[in-house]
Amino acid sequence: MYNTLARIEEQLADIELGSLRRSYIATRPIFLERASAIEAISDFWSTVIDEAPAEIDRRIQPRDVPALNCLVSIDVERLEVQDAAHGEPRSVKLTFIFKPNAWFADEKIEKTFYWRMSKRGWSSLVSEPVGIHWKDRDLTEGLLDMAIGLWKMEQEYAQDNGQGLADVTTNDEYRSLVEKVGRTPQDAISIFGFFGFRGHHVTAAESDEALKRRRRMIEGVEEWEELDSESPPLPDTEIYPRGEEVALAFSEDLYPGATHYFTAAKERDAKTSDEELVSDSENSEESDDVYDEEQETRPTKKLKTSV
Repeated sequence: MYNTLARIEEQLADIELGSLRRSYIATRPIFLERASAIEAISDFWSTVIDEAPAEIDRRIQPRDVPALNCLVSIDVERLEVQDAAHGEPRSVKLTFIFKPNAWFADEKIEKTFYWRMSKRGWSSLVSEPVGIHWKDRDLTEGLLDMAIGLWKMEQEYAQDNGQGLADVTTNDEYRSLVEKVGRTPQDAISIFGFFGFRGHHVTAAESDEALKRRRRMIEGVEEWEELDSESPPLPDTEIYPRGEEVALAFSEDLYPGATHYFTAAKERDAKTSDEELVSDSENSEESDDVYDEEQETRPTKKLKTSV
């Protein structure tokens, strides 16, 4: 019974994924055309960010705003899509282009998220931390650089020892990052900490094998085993636990709906401006009325006559 229900769910999921692939292939040229059209609108993306959905907006700190106002382009690429029938459409690459600014030297910052399924059955987005070359002030207050440092150490250790993931839990860098993450309230972390998100450690090989095993169980080739649907807690060194949520908000809401967000903001600003003009006009008329009434009620001075 379980594998029958799972097979039905798998068929529905395949239909949804196929629809996502076809939608991406069809809309990609249109979004590229939009990107060219908005190049002449200098405040397009800063206005869109100002109108961002809650998943993004509540992650923006006041200190982030001036840097975000330098944003000139956002692009979303579903880089693993090969055609309408092949490729994982839930993996995305986000590209942010900034004009020269006082906060960092990077003009382009790219962040790639891969959709992966673990051997226990749960799925999530995983990524590698991306560094930012800060100038005077690190908006993440050291968290991003520390995450990058630990990740590089793990890569070097794994390469030297032939292991997929290094055990660095006894390392000073690991302990320092865990302590700093623990001391930093999540709602106080800069949105630029988003570039340090890693998620769970699930390799491409593990994900491929998990998907194949699930298929075998659904087809009855392998004995059915109830798997986990929810992912475990993120590692203690994760500096941006909401990274997957923010990535989905960028790729599935803000980016495709950017024109709507921009237009809504401009229409609201125009309406506010009109209301202010009307209010100023009414206040001016009221002042004129008061002045006229004062003139009517004021006693007339008698003219002196010469004797």
